[in-house]
Parts: sequence; structure tokens; C-alpha cells
Amino acid sequence: MPTSTFLNLPEDKQTRLMDAASREFSEKPFNEASINKIIQEAGIPRGSFYMYFQDKEDLFRYLVHGYVEQLLMVLEEALLREQGDVFAALRTLFDYVWEKRRQQSLGGMGAMAAIISRNGGMQRGALLDLLDSGAVLERLRQAVNPELLDLRRAEDLDHMLAILLSVTGPLLYAGIEAGDAPGYREHLDGILDILQRGMGKKPF
Repeated sequence: MPTSTFLNLPEDKQTRLMDAASREFSEKPFNEASINKIIQEAGIPRGSFYMYFQDKEDLFRYLVHGYVEQLLMVLEEALLREQGDVFAALRTLFDYVWEKRRQQSLGGMGAMAAIISRNGGMQRGALLDLLDSGAVLERLRQAVNPELLDLRRAEDLDHMLAILLSVTGPLLYAGIEAGDAPGYREHLDGILDILQRGMGKKPF
């Protein structure tokens, strides 16, 4: 994670460095990405870079962390639009990321999709690992409508959310990696349908 020196920089300087890093990591696998090219494009001295980040991996993790945070925000917004229906919101999240991947736009999720595609060896669980799982569950807990779920114990909601994220995350990752390959949305639908039958509120 960045040092306080980086976080205290003017926003435009932070943005220049992160935009340069995004372009470099989007175009090349992590092992081939060049810190020299990033700092040259950002217009900062090499010594200054190491006052901001420990190394290339530190910068990479911070960059991807920002994209994962964006994903979480998209999911929270989808939950609001879907009146707290977590199953519908996860489908919306998948469609959002898939569309960004299809457009191959540089910013935001398009850049994240490109980075994942360039780094096929990334552990699929590594994306969620970049966030505090407890904080993620707390944020989602506030947005999910518990009336739509078959909750029988106080801890059921957290357990259900953890299961849904652990199932959806790899499918989202695989869909990004696959690019235009068909079938991933249908696969997600099938799995979410099964989970919803087990977790959803049963009619009386």
C-alpha cells in the first residue's frame, strides 16, 4: 500500500502515476511491466517513486485494490436498484464487467479486465483478498434486503453473502479472462438459480 507521502500528493499527481501504471499493466504482464516506463510517463523521478511505493508489486496491488473497490461500489449500487435482491445484483455486476470487457475501454473496469487478461496466473481469490472481508460483509449487509432470504440464525446473512461472493468471484474472473467466449452468463444464472432456491425466502 502507498506511503503517506503518496497520499499527501496533489490529486493530479496521484492520478498521473496511477494512469501510467494502469496503461503499463494493461499492456504487459506484471513480470514484463516497467517501472521506468511508468515513472517516465508520469513525469516523476525514480527516487520519488520509492518514496511512494515499496516496489512494483506494491504499486500493482494498490492499483488492483482500487478496481476491486470499484466493483464493490457497483455491487452496492446494483443492490439499491434491485431493492436489496442480492441475486439480481450479482447478475447486474457480471453484466457490467462483461460489457466493460467487451468494450475494452481503458479506464475503470476495462483496465481491470485488461490487467486480468494479461496476468492469467493471478490467483482468482486474490482480488477479494485485497479487501477487508469483514468490512465488505458489513457494507453489503446494509444493502441486502433480508426479507428476500431464508434467514434462521443471526449469522445466516453473513454466511450466505460469503458463499455467494466465493462462488460469483471466480465466475466473474473467468468471464473477464475469456473475453467474448459465450456461456459464462448462463453458467452464472444456473448457479445463482440453485443458490436462490436454497437461500431464498420460501412462500407460505
